Amino acid sequence: MASARISDAADRIAVIGGGIVGVSAAHFLQRDGHSVVLVERGAPGAGTSYGNAGAVAVGGVMPSGTPGLIWRVPKMLLDPCGPLALRWRYLPRIAPWLFAFLRASSPARVEAIARDRAALAAGAEEAWRSLIRGSAVEGLLRPHPWLEVYDSDAGFADSAAERDLMTRLGVPYEVLDADALRQLEPALAPIFRHGFLQGGAFVANPGRTVEALAARFAAEGGTIVRAEARDLEPASPGWRIATDDGALRAARVVVAAGAWSHRLLRRLGIAVPLETERGYHAMLAPVTPGLSHPTYWGERGFVLAPMEQGLRLTTGVELAGLDAPPDFRRLRRMIPLAQRMLPGLRPEPRSLWLGHRPSLPDSKPVIGPLPGHADAYLAFGHGHLGLTLGPVTGRIVADLVAGRAPGIDLRPFRADRNFAGRLDKG
Repeated sequence: MASARISDAADRIAVIGGGIVGVSAAHFLQRDGHSVVLVERGAPGAGTSYGNAGAVAVGGVMPSGTPGLIWRVPKMLLDPCGPLALRWRYLPRIAPWLFAFLRASSPARVEAIARDRAALAAGAEEAWRSLIRGSAVEGLLRPHPWLEVYDSDAGFADSAAERDLMTRLGVPYEVLDADALRQLEPALAPIFRHGFLQGGAFVANPGRTVEALAARFAAEGGTIVRAEARDLEPASPGWRIATDDGALRAARVVVAAGAWSHRLLRRLGIAVPLETERGYHAMLAPVTPGLSHPTYWGERGFVLAPMEQGLRLTTGVELAGLDAPPDFRRLRRMIPLAQRMLPGLRPEPRSLWLGHRPSLPDSKPVIGPLPGHADAYLAFGHGHLGLTLGPVTGRIVADLVAGRAPGIDLRPFRADRNFAGRLDKG
């Protein structure tokens, strides 16, 4: 572990956060010839990037907030196996975020948000291939995109708005009937009547992938500091980063600390409405035959993903903040549903996990310069698309540092945008 002592900033760039976003930024900056230090409190790839469903979901343009969602929330909360859980003692604290989230869920806002997400996701798969090319884990990026399945006509009809939006934005997808589903995934239970397949790819072990990419970064001359960044301040010139193991200086800094990013910005007078959509997973033993695609059961709101280690059951969203202890009861109740989806699945989980998706009310990340400060860049808040958008975000950060045009209008992703209003400023 490298020590976090104060040293000459020189031209060094500090990237705070060792998930897929931070590691991607460190890689692309290093590729440009910069000296880079990656600051991460745990092992790179061991946080939120570890436990997701593995999808590089370039078709995931629909925001989390959709028209009419407010009327569906009570039913979701009352369902013990539903896609949404809320710890009521946390409600007063999260209420302003929820209000902004609902305001961002109007039809006009959803269309605009989806367009912005589609523009960012358009470069996701290419950035992933560039990032992972030649690495020891290149084979873990597989050509198996996201699959959604439905066991009822009504459930599939409820997805029409998403599919219509994808059509309008030119996002490719393929509708599948029951026979086509059986040909694509013969191990699925024959209860599914409809589905659709999006573009993209699949990472069969996200944690090991990010870990290996961080190891390559270090082998190629990068520095990894195992410490928690607790404060960030201009140092004239450059930046000073206070950690629990001392302090370090850098000429430039990138904040990519996921759901903890807003804590670093508060002392700089930057208030960003960042929350965590907590997500759980259970690792289950593999079955033969199994699945090839990460598969989402639309009516039930969970995913089964065929990981390198077995089958990963991932849940929807729990709203409880960063510090509440995990509650695995809902996850355990969903295992029998997973068995209905994939016959032969054994019910005993090998492991249980909780992670923190960094989420903003308008379902878009913050990407771009730190308002009011030079030589600092923000890259966080990717919500359910962190794995999908991590590499393309890292490439954009490198473009900004180099003064290159990033190939995308970043105004919809800036930190001082209107998160809840009808239109983004500018």
